[in-house]
Amino acid sequence: MPDQANRPPAEGDPQDQLPLSEDMRPATAPRGDAAAVQTPVPEADDSVAAMYARARQLSDDGEHREAIAIYRQLLQRDAKHVRARNNLALLLEKTGDLDGALAELGRALTYDSDNVSVLCNRAGILITRLKYDLAEADLTRAARIDERNAEVLTSLGILLCKRARWRESIEPLEHAARLEPSRALARYHLGEAYNHTDQLPAALAAYEAAASLQPTNWRAHKGVGIVLDRMGRPSEATLAYQRARELQRR
Repeated sequence: MPDQANRPPAEGDPQDQLPLSEDMRPATAPRGDAAAVQTPVPEADDSVAAMYARARQLSDDGEHREAIAIYRQLLQRDAKHVRARNNLALLLEKTGDLDGALAELGRALTYDSDNVSVLCNRAGILITRLKYDLAEADLTRAARIDERNAEVLTSLGILLCKRARWRESIEPLEHAARLEPSRALARYHLGEAYNHTDQLPAALAAYEAAASLQPTNWRAHKGVGIVLDRMGRPSEATLAYQRARELQRR
């Protein structure tokens, strides 16, 4: 889940290189020098914006713990910096601190309760923790706030599939696929939903679309085989199963 708060999805100084402004003072040329002019030494930028940029760069470079340290320092200066708090949460998740990540996302929402990216990120972690009711509440809220957000709609549809609420999952997944026809994940889960509700032609079309958009997705090819079997087309199903097995072994 990426730099995604207070922005279009986006969802940095290492601790030992933080600005030492007390030591960065202008140097003055000696009095007798004919060209005696003051040559300022550039001061390190310790602004919140500079800290945020440095933390992001460290995160991109895989220096997660250093980035976390800077985000924490930044938030001591500006507790309402929602993008920094969101990014800190994502890094905490990567380092295995799911409770810490959830706490930071909760704090971010106290400052910006309608932030779709933060809601979506929190839902993703809640799903990992199998807290499906809370995750669904976040995703449903996010979908109301931004009804044309294909990522949110896809996530909501997938969650409903996980809960075996196949018919309910179809609407958000169809909406996501209409908004972004190239979204393979929405197509694949549409295939799952249609298959489980016995809409076989629609399921076949969705699985085939997913396989076309993402040729290495062996599950999509297996889904094609399952539906073809159910439609009484065993020879075609065998070819789809064979392709799925080949991809799965890679």
